[in-house]
Amino acid sequence: MTTRHIIPSLLLASALALGAGAVRADDALPATPTEPAAVNVGLLGQVYGTLSYGYINLDATSVHADNYRLAVNQPLAFGLDGLLSYDFTHAGDFAGAPARQHTFTGALRAFSTSYNWGKPYVEAGIGFTTARYANDGDDSYLWEVAGGVEFQVAPATTVTPYVQYGDTPDLPGAGRWKFGVKANHWVSSTAAVTAGIERDDDQNTMFTIGTNFRF
Repeated sequence: MTTRHIIPSLLLASALALGAGAVRADDALPATPTEPAAVNVGLLGQVYGTLSYGYINLDATSVHADNYRLAVNQPLAFGLDGLLSYDFTHAGDFAGAPARQHTFTGALRAFSTSYNWGKPYVEAGIGFTTARYANDGDDSYLWEVAGGVEFQVAPATTVTPYVQYGDTPDLPGAGRWKFGVKANHWVSSTAAVTAGIERDDDQNTMFTIGTNFRF
């Protein structure tokens, strides 16, 4: 075979070998994902902050109250969160003067991820509240316990029914039960909208809207 025929043959063989190698390399590469990986849509076990507004329909009165809440959730260990919150509540005039209440609370929330149907949790907290009404006022420590279940109802949405009992021993009135449900929907990986409804055993009802945001 002449050199004139050998060189083109070698070039053709090399091209075929390179093409076969490229096909094998392409087969070895993982398939490109067509959808982004799902995010953890729950709030339990997450680092996040809350800003919310609540409209409180006070039973058997002609006035309502407004509640503004700022809270931060921080995981402390697997299955255990720490929660710090501040609430400012402003009610309509009572005896010619508005009623205002400032509340600071710290709580621990333990939850389980062992069930496919949801994440049950229990919570215990203590804090301090100061109330001013009709040009008078009082202060008290507070304590509360709660329990609920976080259900995932859609890829980016959770719904959480709960029950809570709390007391402020140094303020008028006995302890109070609260029953409610809240929903959280992530509109992005860091921001969510939230809404809820809560009713206590004095027949007062609070409607809330707000946002949760991951740090």
